[in-house]
Amino acid sequence: MITQVSQQSDNPICDDPGHRTSAALQQLSHDIRSAMSDVLGGIRLVETARLDPQSQTQIDRIRAAADTLAALVDDALLTAAGETAIRNEVAEVDVADWMCALDRRWSGRAAEWGSRITITAQGALPDRLSVSAILLDRIVGNLVGNALVHAAGSDVSVNLSCDQDTGFDIFIQDQGPGFPRHVLDAAHGNHASATGSGLGLHIVRQLSAELPARLTLSNTSSEGHACARLIISSAKVIWEQSEAAPPETPDLGGLRILVAEDNLTNQTILRQMLLSMGAEAVFVTDGQAALDALDRDTFDIALLDIEMPRLSGLEVMERVRSGPGERARIPLVAITAYVLRDNREAIYAAGADGIIGKPIASASEFGRTILRHVGRPDGEADPQDIPSGQGLGPQLDAERLDRLLQAAGAPGSAELLDRVVEDLTAVLQTLDAGVASGNASDVRAQTHILIAISGAVGADRLCQMAEVLNIAAKRHKLDQLAQIHAHLRLDLVDLLDVIRARRAALT
Repeated sequence: MITQVSQQSDNPICDDPGHRTSAALQQLSHDIRSAMSDVLGGIRLVETARLDPQSQTQIDRIRAAADTLAALVDDALLTAAGETAIRNEVAEVDVADWMCALDRRWSGRAAEWGSRITITAQGALPDRLSVSAILLDRIVGNLVGNALVHAAGSDVSVNLSCDQDTGFDIFIQDQGPGFPRHVLDAAHGNHASATGSGLGLHIVRQLSAELPARLTLSNTSSEGHACARLIISSAKVIWEQSEAAPPETPDLGGLRILVAEDNLTNQTILRQMLLSMGAEAVFVTDGQAALDALDRDTFDIALLDIEMPRLSGLEVMERVRSGPGERARIPLVAITAYVLRDNREAIYAAGADGIIGKPIASASEFGRTILRHVGRPDGEADPQDIPSGQGLGPQLDAERLDRLLQAAGAPGSAELLDRVVEDLTAVLQTLDAGVASGNASDVRAQTHILIAISGAVGADRLCQMAEVLNIAAKRHKLDQLAQIHAHLRLDLVDLLDVIRARRAALT
């Protein structure tokens, strides 16, 4: 059992209602994410090549919807825990992948209603959009679903185009009776009641403002034919600038990996992922077996579930880290549905080098994470390659900072910025001293703080360098600390200047 994280019923502190609520939310979050992991895993294991075309279409639809549901559930759980502001999220959408997912999700439903959905592109489309994938899916999903409901068995078209000046254009049209008057009035600024058929579109307007994007609703003729147009600013459009080939699947060849996981579905998924990337994987089903395997054999890294029979993942980590010899220094990464803040702190305190949340959304990112933790050059940034001297400005996602301040509200923004300045100043001073003295423990502690703050405010390059410095400190690569820190420090000082300027602008 995961006593340090969720089993706290024997602790007198649990008499506090707030503490009991927090513990209950942690357990609920774990159980929901575990169930979602089983759903996604089970769908991935279906061999669609053996199915008839209609069944394949439905499986594709379920897969696409399940991915969206997993993201929504994750967002809801983090929001309930008050953690939306600390996630390190790089908001980008691959346009080609998004188009395929849109087709997979909606073509089956359209056929059930006697309709057909067509997705077409006019002219060249960009490579990526710098927006939140989950927000875009919610907006377009609502618009397409609304169109299918009112299409009356006729076709629904989704036309995509992009102009260098105006931006990315998503135009959705159906052949139904058109938007009712109260919906169009609300779209033009007349404050009609957001109830009934207009409620979904009212939500879409709110989400569009958050994306941000410009939404217009209209009817093309007296017969109706509703049209919805969503335009994402050209500032959010990323055109491919080079002819470089897409990133290859990470190569884990030569790595021997121990995986401790008691769920058979998760075992199958992880085995397929690791074997496809060339790793040699040894699987065990409980914590004691994991310790025995580490005593008996040599591994490059251990991937540990947290909630396991006999010994929990936390207990395994604590015993490994407190033991003698090389085994105590093996990279340990938790693969877990326990991902809320208190859970993460307990996992890191037990000796983890990193955390991979369930469900695992991307095999490639999974592989790259493993490479980072074993110190492979293609997974962990080489100190020689860390960018420097370019300034933080072009690398900072200012809109993420704007969203953070918007969430804090006018009264809370000044206090939030003051706290960020205070924390970053303390991190800078302690890192300077820790690196100068070779104190790996201080460096690890401060980089954990810096990873959270830089990710929250949109300083992704700084966040990445903090992760590299953290890994070097964990491995006691003291000869690398000063070099990595010198590059990181440039961005950290720049970020402090940015935050102080934003704070001054509020006075």
